[in-house]
Amino acid sequence: MKTYYANAIANGKTYLATVTDFENGTCSEHITKGGAMGGVTLTEADFPTANLGGASKAVYARSILAHAIFKDAKTTEIQWRS
Repeated sequence: MKTYYANAIANGKTYLATVTDFENGTCSEHITKGGAMGGVTLTEADFPTANLGGASKAVYARSILAHAIFKDAKTTEIQWRS
């Protein structure tokens, strides 16, 4: 099992995307938004690894996080964290 992360801050909120490769042909994605009173799960899904079409899982994590931030925070002003 390998896990890939992307995290960022937008509108004062912390966002985290996690992509887990179970190395059995299945991946999982999980996106959360943190706040002063705790975190909220924005999305989670399992899917066949083949759906990535050979794309880097780290790049995919960053891509889905950018999409989730834009959808949730309605901004493209994103401060990426390593």
